[in-house]
Amino acid sequence: AARVLVISRLLHKKISQRSDTPPYLEILKQRLSSLRRKLLARIDRNFQKLDTADAILVEAMCAFSLATSSTAADVIQHFYHIRQSTISELGKNLDGNMGIFESLKTFVKTLKDTQNIAPTQLARALENLKASPLLQSPDLKSLTELNLDVHQRWLGEDLNSFTPYVRHDDLQKPAATRILKRWAQDAFSSFLEDLRKMLNSVSNPISISDLRQEMLELWIQSRGHSMGIDVSEVLEGIRDAFIDRLKHSIDLHCASLSDMASTITAILDQWEAGVSDACPPMWDNVAIIIDTKSGSKALKEALSARAHGRSRIVQIISEAYAEWLAGTRDLESVIDKLRKKRWADDLDELDDDDDILENNQTLLSEDDPRVLQDTLQKGIALSLHKLQDTVRIHAYNLQATVEEDNTTSGHKACFLLRVWRDMASHLPSIYSNLDLHPDFVQTLQSQISETASREPLLHFENCTNKSLRQIQLRARILWEGDPPLPALPSPQAFRLLHDVVRSMAAFGADVWTPQAVGILKRRMKKALAPLLGRLPEGAERVNGESETFNQSSNKHASMDPDVDDEPAVPEKLEGGDVQNETQDDVQHETQEDAEEPPVNSPGGDVSIEPTGPSKEVARDMAIQRLFDILYLRHATSVGESDAEDAMGRTQSTVLEGLDLPSADLKRMDKGAEAYWKRTELLFALLA
Repeated sequence: AARVLVISRLLHKKISQRSDTPPYLEILKQRLSSLRRKLLARIDRNFQKLDTADAILVEAMCAFSLATSSTAADVIQHFYHIRQSTISELGKNLDGNMGIFESLKTFVKTLKDTQNIAPTQLARALENLKASPLLQSPDLKSLTELNLDVHQRWLGEDLNSFTPYVRHDDLQKPAATRILKRWAQDAFSSFLEDLRKMLNSVSNPISISDLRQEMLELWIQSRGHSMGIDVSEVLEGIRDAFIDRLKHSIDLHCASLSDMASTITAILDQWEAGVSDACPPMWDNVAIIIDTKSGSKALKEALSARAHGRSRIVQIISEAYAEWLAGTRDLESVIDKLRKKRWADDLDELDDDDDILENNQTLLSEDDPRVLQDTLQKGIALSLHKLQDTVRIHAYNLQATVEEDNTTSGHKACFLLRVWRDMASHLPSIYSNLDLHPDFVQTLQSQISETASREPLLHFENCTNKSLRQIQLRARILWEGDPPLPALPSPQAFRLLHDVVRSMAAFGADVWTPQAVGILKRRMKKALAPLLGRLPEGAERVNGESETFNQSSNKHASMDPDVDDEPAVPEKLEGGDVQNETQDDVQHETQEDAEEPPVNSPGGDVSIEPTGPSKEVARDMAIQRLFDILYLRHATSVGESDAEDAMGRTQSTVLEGLDLPSADLKRMDKGAEAYWKRTELLFALLA
């Protein structure tokens, strides 16, 4: 086609030089121009194709040279231009990975084609064009449309003998190498730019890893055809592009933990009492309608969530963290895959021992995974420490406002504790030894303990203060042994433990770890020590009138209607169920006590108002108080020494005024310990 175009242009030129030019000459010129553009476009398409054989490629280059009167250097530069445009066009295709992969294939194929064609084959083919006149070409003579057998003699000697002049010797090997190197640098730079842009649009690290493997395998297998360029420079460029993108993915993944920190802050700022901390009971009826079509997994997850106090807001954080953890595992699998990949090494191309040490296996399967692993470990450690700092700040803020906001501070502390527990207990195995120091956990547990024990301790304090005004001890008839000593704790002592356990259960059993229970017990000891050290004022009185009054009043109930002196005998103790005293029962008893008539003197209608217990009753109350101290010490025991135990010091103070024999004290201590062992299962969270 190029030969026909050249002959046609010569004929057009010859005719246009005549004085009597035909009128259709301009039309022929336009048609020739159109045919020339079509011919060049077809040549460019042959240049773009990667499956074009070398012979066809050389023929297309010769056709371009004839059509444009180009030298060998001009032809090869145009070939490079077309290939670079193809590389850029394919690289800008962001719809998938195939575009950028085909771009690299075009780059590699161009290097291979250049090594096979330039400069030898191209120069030889261009030289053959000058070997004989164009009209003597067998290709032209075989075209029946030209019918040269008839028309050739009318063309003239100048056309019959026309031989194209094509400069074929301007592209020597050094020049060809120089042109190739310059093109390769520009083309590879354009390719790397497009590669980085494409990688920025890919978020899945597994897809990035797969594309990296494909590209590196393609380059390593084709590097033998990389004439005139630095093989290691191309390899480093591809490596750096993928490593930078993977490191950026790791950084983004690690930084996503800050979103969870923001969510935690937003939840605490928008906290609604009774709503944010709402968690369905363990055996609520909702559990029986859980969908089990996919097996028991949903049921087990629901039961586990309720057992661990995972409310709706806790589950929001837990699900977000589980998704983040899955992303971490994906990154770890990618790094492990890079580490296990085996690369081919051409040892014949390695010059010295340094090259052998830095072969493909070392670079791609050792150095790169190590860089990514270090980035992942540092990023996760930094993100977890930042999240830990966020939780610590909230914990200390709650501690500062616990007195002002005692209704919600405990539940907020439970939320923070559960969130941190789920995160810290589900770290990947490789990060199980991460250097985390959650000192705020004890702060949160202290806030929960303070909130849980506040109301029971206040109620116990009120009951204790009222008991100091009693004129008799009705539990005295239940004392056992010789001499009679208490065998049961007072009702307010037993009720204290019952209220504390109920308050603990309201926060959820999952937060009461041994450490949290220890904090609660220490707080209770500290608060109970001064309360239990308060003795009735009648213990120091020696007034005979008071003694006479108390002896006569032993037949009557206490004048204080708000205090129940019945001994703490739990119903159905062995079966583990205790009938709890409801508020209605308390009001009913209070109403009955209020209806009792006043205590009358034996001699008439004048009522006698007692001012306190007699000395003997006060001593009995002190002994009962001593038994309560012994019982509560066993209930709140955390393994402290007597010197560190505030209740132990209170016990010593009470003993000083009782002058109780050591044998009696020992018997009371054993009785208190035995009673605690019989009743501790009733207070499972506290035991």
